[in-house]
Amino acid sequence: MELPDLAGRAEVVRRYAHLLEHFGSEIGPRPLVLQNGQFFPDTFEKDEPSAARLVSRLQAHAGLADIPVSVRLLSLDAMSEAKGGSCGSGACAPVNVADAPSTPRLEEQSSGWVLNVFDAELQHPVALTCQLARALGRIFLAETSSDTAPIEAPVEVSTDLACVALGLGSLVLEGSYIYAKSCGGPSVTRLTTLSVGELAVAQSLFIAVGRHSGRRALAALGTTQRALLAEANDWAVSNPKIIQLLASAPGQLATRAPELRDARPWLLRFFDRSAARPPEPSLEQALSLGDAELLELARSVEQRGTRASVSAGGGSGTSPSRGERRDAERRELAALVDEALRGS
Repeated sequence: MELPDLAGRAEVVRRYAHLLEHFGSEIGPRPLVLQNGQFFPDTFEKDEPSAARLVSRLQAHAGLADIPVSVRLLSLDAMSEAKGGSCGSGACAPVNVADAPSTPRLEEQSSGWVLNVFDAELQHPVALTCQLARALGRIFLAETSSDTAPIEAPVEVSTDLACVALGLGSLVLEGSYIYAKSCGGPSVTRLTTLSVGELAVAQSLFIAVGRHSGRRALAALGTTQRALLAEANDWAVSNPKIIQLLASAPGQLATRAPELRDARPWLLRFFDRSAARPPEPSLEQALSLGDAELLELARSVEQRGTRASVSAGGGSGTSPSRGERRDAERRELAALVDEALRGS
């Protein structure tokens, strides 16, 4: 699996910008929702009340708690058995309810929305959270769209991107590539319209615009998703102008696919900043580097600190100058990087 080419990434950027331009004020700042106890502390008993609590949690995280949504549990056992699907262990490939077109996922009623959950999905947490996130993304679009804020077709693609913008990107990213090796043999199930590579690009945009922790996002993902998102994160920060426009003026990107650049090495991006006063990397950034990059960064920071010390003219017994303070900060960073290198 790999990321889309630059043209494909540009289209993801354009569509994501279109979504932010028309629905950004309704979305607001959203947390990076991860599949852990911090965001989902409730015990899951694989029953209707548990599914209802899970939907309520997702609504709260996505800022949709004010929309009435009730959960109804339905059975797909007969369909699963006929298709040779789940064995009930949770290891088999999840049943894709797209195989049951006569049963809608959502039903709009005068009192609110009914979200249909199928019993076979309760055996697969990744599939369940992905499908519930996509259902809430669709509800969000239906509730907020208008003549002046239209949903861009295809609707299912906009639904995937809405999930990302609402903070639920990790959930749909996991559901875009579910590898199962079980009694029926290896299989890959995709529960999203966008591919795993396209969703990795969209999630990297959400992380960069919201200044979320890329390390935390990577830690919560499976192997394939983690590798693609790591690559996408490097690419996103290599396009700072695009990130700035998404944050401040997405309308400038919404009408046509923007020009993008390939990902650039972290050190090259770091030293490519303002030569007058380049900002120092954070300790978290330094610790995320490989051995060779850590060594190069440690040496370069130490060299720059030495030059600053010489230019400052040494101490005079008075309060440290601005240059001396920066020198001390650089030396402290160099020591931290050197310590991290020894630890690795």
